[in-house]
Amino acid sequence: MTEDFEIIVGTYEQFLLGYKVIKEEKKYRLERSFATKDHVASIRTTSSIKHYLASGAADDCINIYDMKRRTESGKLMHHNGTVNCVSFTPDATHLVSCSSDGSIAVVRCGNWQLEKHWTSAHKNSEVNTLAIHPTGKCTLSVGTDGVLRLWNLVNGHHAYAINLVPRLKLQAKNITVLQWSPDGEKYLMAANNQLDVYSRSTAGICAEVTFDVKIVCVEFINDNVIVIGHENGTLRIYDIEEQSELLKTVGHDSRVKCLKHRGNFIVSSSSSGEVKVWKYVKQKLKMLTKATCDARITCMTLT
Repeated sequence: MTEDFEIIVGTYEQFLLGYKVIKEEKKYRLERSFATKDHVASIRTTSSIKHYLASGAADDCINIYDMKRRTESGKLMHHNGTVNCVSFTPDATHLVSCSSDGSIAVVRCGNWQLEKHWTSAHKNSEVNTLAIHPTGKCTLSVGTDGVLRLWNLVNGHHAYAINLVPRLKLQAKNITVLQWSPDGEKYLMAANNQLDVYSRSTAGICAEVTFDVKIVCVEFINDNVIVIGHENGTLRIYDIEEQSELLKTVGHDSRVKCLKHRGNFIVSSSSSGEVKVWKYVKQKLKMLTKATCDARITCMTLT
């Protein structure tokens, strides 16, 4: 992979900011590549694939950008509440989004036509977040009803539901961390300081871990190793198959809000506006460069 890539962050102050990761000789630096303010409320979610970039906000809108031309392609306004998550399918054919209005929408990329709209996906409860399977054929979602749901994106049908309340109690209604492993064989969710990993084949729990501090974000490094961002600024590398901690370090002075992974690189950002690029090799984490954006970061994606 190329070592030059772009980090895009959304902020509470409605700005979408871009930073290019540039390698010069043996050093790295972050260079501001763009700044735009096209939303009229805080940005909550971003996603990118190929030359597409999407941002969703508390203004109920999804903005679409063409990153080749560096222009805005348009706005999607089919939600009637805060857009909590946007995510492109791996083949870049569709954009899936969910909202506090209780709906999940599927839009075709290119013509940006609405193809499917589950208007009451979680029985009139807010939809917190979603996670598209690596095949692009289905997506998981969780909402304030405390239910985990699987949606078939091929035929547009609801596949199954798991009530999380008996297991997680009140925490089941506040899950915002939901991730598939790269091989698609398991998925994880986090509530407060508890992390549960489920097997796709059995839909049962294959690992459960409780940490001493709240989990804010999680990213898979490979099929079994994850990086966790905590409320107190700690970064933790954890092997979920062995259920063992590989590394723990202070990443930021404040809450680790977002994490992304690309090759040997891990990008972390904090609520205070700090962005850091790390290199993870042989169970060692080395910070390469950082930048401060003077805004409260809410979401992040890589292009």
